[in-house]
Amino acid sequence: MNDIICARITAPGTAAIAVIRISGTGSIPLVAKYFRPAKRLLKAPANTVVFGTFYDADETALDEVLLTVFQAPKSYTGEDTVELSCHGNPALADRILTTLLSQARLANPGEFTLRAYLNGKMDLSQAEAVNDLILANSSKAETAALMQIKGYLGKHLAEIMQDIQDARLRCELAIDFSDQDLPQIDLKDLAQRIDTILSTARALKEEGESGIKLREGIKICLAGAPNSGKSSLFNAFLKQNRAIVTAVPGTTRDYLEESFSLSGYPILLYDTAGLRESEDEIEKEGIARSYALIKNADLILYLYEGNFTQLPEDWQAYKDKLILVATKADIFPERRIPPGHVETSVIDQNGLKALSDAILKHLKLPTVILEHPLITNVRHLAALSRSITALEAAQSALTQELGFEFIAFELISAHSALEEILGLVPSDELLNKIFDEFCIGK
Repeated sequence: MNDIICARITAPGTAAIAVIRISGTGSIPLVAKYFRPAKRLLKAPANTVVFGTFYDADETALDEVLLTVFQAPKSYTGEDTVELSCHGNPALADRILTTLLSQARLANPGEFTLRAYLNGKMDLSQAEAVNDLILANSSKAETAALMQIKGYLGKHLAEIMQDIQDARLRCELAIDFSDQDLPQIDLKDLAQRIDTILSTARALKEEGESGIKLREGIKICLAGAPNSGKSSLFNAFLKQNRAIVTAVPGTTRDYLEESFSLSGYPILLYDTAGLRESEDEIEKEGIARSYALIKNADLILYLYEGNFTQLPEDWQAYKDKLILVATKADIFPERRIPPGHVETSVIDQNGLKALSDAILKHLKLPTVILEHPLITNVRHLAALSRSITALEAAQSALTQELGFEFIAFELISAHSALEEILGLVPSDELLNKIFDEFCIGK
């Protein structure tokens, strides 16, 4: 990891400027070979900007550039780093990059962030959050990723790990000094410590199960009979005429999928074919696809117009993720809405507010993400689940008086699972899998 790497860190295409990052031991002298005045760069203090001209290997002036100088360890990667800003002509940026690549190599996807992790500038959860922030498609997802980059999750996990360590040391002391005439370990205190750790870990997991939706998007399916208002509601949420709306039943024969943001949360919204008996082969296929979407949705909005009758019997399987929605409130002003149902109108300016609030409440999504730890990564959630399982096993071993050796073993397993989240003992396979998903330049 001592070789010099470089890559363009701004998006491809024409722009006002393009930025190229060069990082590694010797990166400053390397850039100085092609920069005039070279001495100004070589003598530049850390965290300063130097103006001059960049030349190619044939001493042909390419552009006037700004060089931002960072010296190890106070840089993004923890290494000596130069960030070169030139005019945003793609061909010009490529010529400068080609000149640098004669003395360096092109960075692999995510390699700058990988080096930051390996040099102790961030833990693995923070490194993964860098990519999450780049790819975030809603304001809440951006906030959650930023909180992880700032280290809130890492600090919280470190505190849990320290508590596990303290409990384990008590067990090991009891084992080491069991043959000596010393006071016995306080079992009630140990049980209380494990209970507290478990409560903290379970709360983190419960929030994480909702937090995952920030990263992957919340799947909401609009379902109901033909002409119940699904396509109109679909368009209203998107604030555009995406779906065809007519008075003819069965207009939507296949599902439509679009993304939008609801109170800052990323939503994947599906408009499905009207549910009814049909002899039309195309419509029957659309209805079959609708049921597949309904089965896999995080939330189903079952729409009906007029007065509610009853749900089909087989819909009881979806009751935990179902909101019953009375549509077209402007057409049925005298309608009596059953308790728990939500009334909407796509004509009224505030006709979707009650439904939006109901969605957030049903999914247990907070309207504000505070500066607290939140898991948004499936890998992290799986590791936390393993840690909780080990803590429960330690709790059980203590209750059954199986011995301090069994308790200590489970506590070690719980600690190791959390280490995986922070990348304290990473494998090359895991690192390759994580950083291969990054873009080149990050």
